[in-house]
Amino acid sequence: MKQLLRFMGSAVMAVMLSLGVMPLAGAHEPGAHVHGLATLEVAIDGAAVQISLDSPLDNLLGFEHAPRNEKERQSVKAMALKLHQADTLFVLTPAAQCRLESARLESAVLAPGLLAPASDSGKSSDTPRADSSDVHAELAATWHFQCAVPQALQGVEVRLFQQFSGLKRIDAAVAGPKGQSSAKLSPKSTRLKW
Repeated sequence: MKQLLRFMGSAVMAVMLSLGVMPLAGAHEPGAHVHGLATLEVAIDGAAVQISLDSPLDNLLGFEHAPRNEKERQSVKAMALKLHQADTLFVLTPAAQCRLESARLESAVLAPGLLAPASDSGKSSDTPRADSSDVHAELAATWHFQCAVPQALQGVEVRLFQQFSGLKRIDAAVAGPKGQSSAKLSPKSTRLKW
């Protein structure tokens, strides 16, 4: 299953590149770290939909370092729980009957065990990945959806703003069978259509 999902991720990226869509200039570039701003990429390849988010941790947590106490550890776990429930964060066209297949969260300063789904929380280390002093830390999240009726897929409502008050704007890009597009999302404008 993991190999299939990895293949699908590679295939979706290949489709994005073949359509001339380059990943958005985002959080991984030096100097691109802007609090309140995140990037979102949506790639549609047949029945597969991949959604990727890059955001400063401050937008999602209110801090951007490895947790220093139990309260901060609980905040990271609560954030991860929300992000693993992506079917409530991204509402794809209901008629397309899409379901969440997988979610992956990564951060250089947060331990993988803190980002794991609640059912996996005891399986990974809670040790941070890197020293977080003087770091503007990011979170990268990738979700894979599979749609039973992909021809009905016309858009997605992005509900991240309702869950994470630190988000003020999301720069979004879409690559799919109808070409590519981009949009700037805000708490008052949360729908991507294609």
